[in-house]
Amino acid sequence: MKVRSRASAGRILTVAIVGLLATACASNASGGGSGGGSTDTVKVGFVVPYSGGVADYGKDADEAWTLAAEKYGKTVNGHNIELTKYDDQCVPSAAVSAVKKALGDGVQALIGPTCSGNVLAVKDMVRARKVPLITQAYAPEITSDGGGYIFRMPPSDAVLNGNLAKYLVAQGWNNQVAIVHDGTGFGQAEGKTITDGYKAQHVDPIVDITYKTGATDFSGEIQKLKSVGAKTACLMGYDPDTARMAVQMQQLGLTINLCGGQENGYADSLDVAKGALDGMLYYSVFQPDAQRFKSFNDAWKAKYGKNANPEQWEYYLSAVTLIQAVKSIDGKVTADGLNKAITKLHFDVEGATTLAFTNTGDPKCGTVLVATNKNNQAVTIKDDTEKC
Repeated sequence: MKVRSRASAGRILTVAIVGLLATACASNASGGGSGGGSTDTVKVGFVVPYSGGVADYGKDADEAWTLAAEKYGKTVNGHNIELTKYDDQCVPSAAVSAVKKALGDGVQALIGPTCSGNVLAVKDMVRARKVPLITQAYAPEITSDGGGYIFRMPPSDAVLNGNLAKYLVAQGWNNQVAIVHDGTGFGQAEGKTITDGYKAQHVDPIVDITYKTGATDFSGEIQKLKSVGAKTACLMGYDPDTARMAVQMQQLGLTINLCGGQENGYADSLDVAKGALDGMLYYSVFQPDAQRFKSFNDAWKAKYGKNANPEQWEYYLSAVTLIQAVKSIDGKVTADGLNKAITKLHFDVEGATTLAFTNTGDPKCGTVLVATNKNNQAVTIKDDTEKC
């Protein structure tokens, strides 16, 4: 899926498999005070994919933590943050094993899982242990039950696709609409929420098509789009599958409006598409060309040599959330104490957003953008983020 450059050998975190202890981050970094005297240790578990189809998420998480720790500190207010990494492979059964191991190791907070199906598989377990979990996932069901202890970095699919559908209808993309998505938990949630978003605008999509993640031949799906007379198709799923589908649409002579999720603006999708995604309209929680993200993106580009993407931004926010929560606690840090500290956060992140959460654990100030691709480059069209 994502193909990005490897981090330098000197980065703080190194990729590990389930249960292997990462190097403890014990020294101060700029931006964080030690508080003087002795320190206590806060154990944090990274439960993200370090192998499997989205293994680059693990690298994204590591690099984001490194950048956040350099700016905000890895030993703060007398608390040393120690990381342990667990590979959940973006597979629910692996996530259950990883989280059981993390909880058995006594972690006081979790960053991840990232994949929606994985979060849904473990959320009851972490709530029972009263351990806060910070996720980068989008499925509405993750927080809709209001059970607490789960904090989501981006707005849910329901918010993002509701916003996108409203914009699409305003552009006249409301006739003969088809929904196309992969069969993962993420893809199914994307398909459902864009359908719900259209229905809220009094538009009923004419067909719902599911494809297999990692597919290379989409001729069957494209023939179905032709047969139903689709004029707009929303392509929802992991990158770069949707880009491969768009290329095959061109090859098979299907020219229609394309809409979708932010994965359609990722570098690997654009590399595959070679212009086939130009003109597509999609939602995004982060765009490197948006002025609000200039400070963060400049820092990311200086360190890693390329623009950041939404996953990297969400992992960075997760790291800042955890660091700021730890920093706010005097005395011994407990899991429940961290949970309470996160609920009280109201922290400006470099002018890009404010870290603050609703009583369901959703972001009060989540970014909502509409974007497109021009000349095979992602471009922001509209910032619909509510003032916070």
